[in-house]
Amino acid sequence: MATTRLPPRLPDPEKQAQEVAERLIANLGRSENLEFSRSSETRYPPLADVEFAMEELNQVLLSARHPRTELGVACIQDGEDTVPIVALPSSLAAFSPSEIYFPYEYPPFPSERILYALTQMFHTNIVLTRPSELPEMILLPLKKFLTVRFQWVADNPEFRSLGAASSAQVNNPYLPFTVHTNTSGLRIHYSKTFAINFNNVFGAPTTPLNGWILPGIHKFAGMDGSGNFYYDSASFTTPPDFSAQLMI
Repeated sequence: MATTRLPPRLPDPEKQAQEVAERLIANLGRSENLEFSRSSETRYPPLADVEFAMEELNQVLLSARHPRTELGVACIQDGEDTVPIVALPSSLAAFSPSEIYFPYEYPPFPSERILYALTQMFHTNIVLTRPSELPEMILLPLKKFLTVRFQWVADNPEFRSLGAASSAQVNNPYLPFTVHTNTSGLRIHYSKTFAINFNNVFGAPTTPLNGWILPGIHKFAGMDGSGNFYYDSASFTTPPDFSAQLMI
């Protein structure tokens, strides 16, 4: 008698996110080369972009632990979370070329002038955090981000099917997204919420602007032709958010 084979049971997205987040921060700020260990029992959805973000953050933390460093890593308060500023676009009008810290686009241990410029850009106080405190500090926002991505995978079984293995979407599950702004002609940048890096370009010009984004929680900012930076403090969770009305 033929029997129907049940599909493999997926792990709970929130528990899976907790496991992966803990693995990602395990050696953060301790080693030049991060090695991301993965459970043989769990098939993770695409994480290359998340792993790369963690590698960038790792380099900032290693630099911040230089014996001559007296200050910490600049962070912003995002609701109940405090998250590090890893990088900003190098074409920002607020910074001179001599203040660019290669390869992370700004000094992770800013001077008073740069701290003031960051405060004006993000419309919030900049918190200087010790490198040793950052791994535990970003665990929760990282888990929130991963939960959204893992939940999307759980809700889209076709992504996990054998047929999807031959599709480009198996490695790039981009979702349609539209950005609206109050100002026309801006180039839109975006960042993951657990580590702020606005070097990622969504597209140009506004408005509206249609593009694609991976499942997760993101922030957006705009830049005009003169290098002026316009930050929107809202966070957008995709899914269910497939559009953003930015107050810039």
